[in-house]
Amino acid sequence: MATRYIIRFDDITPGMAWSKFLPFKEMLEKNGIKSLLGVVPESRDHKLEVEDVRKDFFELVRSWALYGDSIAQHGMYHCYDSNSAGILTINPRSEFAGHSYEDQLNRIRKGKDILIDEGVWQPWFMAPAHSFDILTIDALFQLKFTAITDGYGFYPYYIKSMLLVPQMTSFPLKVGFGVSTICVHINSMKENDIRNLQNFIMVNKEKFIDFKDVVTAGSADNIFTRSTRFMSELMLKIYRVLR
Repeated sequence: MATRYIIRFDDITPGMAWSKFLPFKEMLEKNGIKSLLGVVPESRDHKLEVEDVRKDFFELVRSWALYGDSIAQHGMYHCYDSNSAGILTINPRSEFAGHSYEDQLNRIRKGKDILIDEGVWQPWFMAPAHSFDILTIDALFQLKFTAITDGYGFYPYYIKSMLLVPQMTSFPLKVGFGVSTICVHINSMKENDIRNLQNFIMVNKEKFIDFKDVVTAGSADNIFTRSTRFMSELMLKIYRVLR
C-alpha cells in the first residue's frame, strides 16, 4: 500500500504571489497533476495582497477549471470576526464558526453566487483558518455543497451529510496508506521550501490524485479508518501544544 496525495493551494486571490504560484502550477500541469484551488470569492484580507492584482483573475480560474482542477470556495471575504475554533479546534478565529445559521448561510450564498456568475463554482468548500461548525455544515448542505477539504485522519468521512476529505499538514505525510492532502500557502513559502516540495512531487508524481476522484469514492468508514482519525487528531493536538 502507498499513501496518495492531493495538492491543495489556499488563498487564491487576485493579489496573490503570482511569481511563485504560476511556475509551480505550470510544473504540475506539465506532469498531468490536478490541483485543489481555494478561491476567495471577494477577498478583503489585505494580508493576501502581496503582488500586483491580476485583472484577468477569474479568466485564469476558468482556465484552471477547464484543465481539470477542483475549485473550492474559500470562504467569502477571508476576514475573521469570530474567535471560535470550530469543530477541528485548530485556530481560534473564524469567518463562519460562532455565527448564526442565517449569517453563515448568507455569507456562503454570496460567495457561491459570485463564483456561479464567474462560471467556476463547484460544490467544494475550504474554510478559512480551518474553522467551521455544525451550522456551517448545515448551511453548506442547504446550498448544495457536498464536500469540505478538511478534517483529521487519512480517509474521507461524514459529519452529518457532508463529506470531509482530511487535510492536516503543509507537508506530505508518508504513512503508507490513505490520502494526505498537502496544504500550500504559496504567499508565505520560501523558495527553498517550494523547491523541496516540487522535488517530492516529481519523485512521487504517480501518487498524486484528483480531489474529485476522492470525493466520488466517498467515505471508507470502519474501525481502522476511525482509529487513524482519532490517533492523528491526538498527535496533532499534542504537537501544537509542544510547538
